This record gives sequence, structure tokens and C-alpha cells, in this order.
Amino acid sequence: MADLNERKTPEEIKQRILEALNNKPLNAQEISKAINSNWSTVKNYIDELIGEKKIKEIVFGEKNIIYQKITGDTYYNLPIEEDQRQMLKFIFYNAIKIHKEILGKPIRRTDLAKLTYHINSELKLNLPIVWYIHGPMPLMIIDLQKDYSPGYMPKNSEKIKEHIMNWIKERRREKVRELRVECYQNSKNELYILKEKIYTGLETQKYDLIPDLFFEFLTATLSYDKNFEEIISEFYGIISGANYLKLFDNPQFQNKFLLSFDSLWKYIASKMLIDSLIKLGYPKDEIGILLGQVIETKSHLASENISELREFYLEHLPEKISPPNITEIDKEARKVVDQWLDSEVWRE
Repeated sequence: MADLNERKTPEEIKQRILEALNNKPLNAQEISKAINSNWSTVKNYIDELIGEKKIKEIVFGEKNIIYQKITGDTYYNLPIEEDQRQMLKFIFYNAIKIHKEILGKPIRRTDLAKLTYHINSELKLNLPIVWYIHGPMPLMIIDLQKDYSPGYMPKNSEKIKEHIMNWIKERRREKVRELRVECYQNSKNELYILKEKIYTGLETQKYDLIPDLFFEFLTATLSYDKNFEEIISEFYGIISGANYLKLFDNPQFQNKFLLSFDSLWKYIASKMLIDSLIKLGYPKDEIGILLGQVIETKSHLASENISELREFYLEHLPEKISPPNITEIDKEARKVVDQWLDSEVWRE
């Protein structure tokens, strides 16, 4: 192939490489074809761009290598369309400005994320909104210190501003949790509602509610994705036994439980992020490559924390469990409980 880059400067060639990576990661051969240049030239400039931290190398499978553009303004450097970027900047800028004018104080990141989700849903803007740890959020990172002064004015700019103003007036919430719960309820997302109830129960030390809430959480999680069955069932088994033994009164157990649940939720949320991206049209294989390590890390951390919780639980098992008080009317139930205790299945 003839090298058409002889008349171009190194900076122009590197710019073309970056433009080729705007929509998705590519390998060196694909970049070479996209910019109509030979492979050796492309590889040299790729190395330079890696050194300048403008692109990064991703290795997967058996020595397969692709290159991803570092956007600097999206989660995991995932690409978004330029018109989407400009629309999000327009919403961010006006939300920050209007919130300050109406309430006299800066907007919070959570408020801005949920506002953007609301505007996108109401006006059907088709913006890249994903569900992650704290619910729906724009794929573009919210940086409240950044200047989002728009160089772009959408056709429906006044309608967007009107919706921003109405949302801010109608949804004044002192606590971020209240805002999140309201968003989950409006979206009818049962899994996120239950997640929030469990965190609230832990923070308010209402540990007697945790087993029942977690059972509901288990059911909702398995309805979403049966691949979580093994890890979440193991967790529920520990919770059930710990509740019977009143281990939730132990501060060390409380801390270990919180760490375990938090890491489990982040693992589940990372899968929800991937599903959101696939729904937005990102290729499944590509997302698997880009976020595979993230999922693996979160899975490992959740398993590790739950294993430590299980060890703590086993260390605190008594030699013999006393059966619960059961009335004479419940003789058949007493028989079942005694058989269960004698079998020592509860130790497994």
C-alpha cells in the first residue's frame, strides 16, 4: 500500500489516528486501514500516543492487542458521539447555573446525574445514560469544577431549560438518599430500591430487618441474572445463621457484613452497567474486552469479603445450638427443629 502520509506532519498523522479511534478501539492493522497508511508508520505513532497518554493498549486473549482512545471525560474512556457530548455539556452548564440561581447553592453530583436522567427520559434525547452503583447516570463524567460553557445551542434549548427549572423546584431534597430512592421508585427498579433499604437498615442499625430484606434482594437479583445464584445464596446462608446466633450484635460482624454487601452490590452493579451499554448499542464483545477486567476484579473482591465473613461466622459457632422456645401446640415443629439441630447441617 502506498504511504500517503509523506506530505503530512507527525502531528497530523497522530491526529488521524485519534480520529480513527473516536468510535471504538481498533488494532494496529485496522488503524492502518482507516487512515490509509502502512502498518510500521502507524505503530511508531501509536507508541508515541501511548507515551503522551492519549491512547492506551489493551491486551486480551492470546496476545491480542487493541488501542483505545483516552477520552478523559467518560467512564472507562468509553466513546460517545460528539453531539451527545455537546448536549450533555449544555444540560450540565444550565443545571449548574439555574440551581445556583434558584436555591443559592451549588448543585450536587447526584442531583445533576438524576436531573440529566429525568431530562433524557422526558424529552427522549437518546443520551448515553447507564445504570451503575448509585442508579442512572450520564456516561460522561460529571465534574462540578469544570467549565461547561456551551459552544452549542440545541433546537429545543428553551424546553430543556424549562424542564431543568421545574425539576429543581419540584425535587428539593436535603438528603441524597431521598433523591436516589425517589428515582428508583419512579423507575420501578425493585433491585435498587431493596439495595437502598439494606444500606439504610445497616446505617440505622436495624439489623433485625436485614435477613428478610436480603431474601427479597436475593429473589430480585436472581430474577435479573441467575449467574449470581452461587455467591448470593452463600451470602444468604451466612446471614440466616448469623441472625439466629445474634451475630449482628457483634460490631466486628457488622463491619464485615457491610464490606461484603458493599462489594457484592458493586459486582452486581458492574454487570448492570454492561447491560446498559449493550442496550445503548455498544457491541457486547467489545464491552466484554473493555470492562472484563473490571467485572473480574469486583467479582474477586466480593468473593473474598464474603469468604472472610463466612470464616468469622464459623469461628463463632457454638458447640451446640439450643432449640428455640416452641409451645406444646407445635410438637411437630419441635421434632423438625430437633432433627435439624442433631444433624448439624447448620455447621456446613
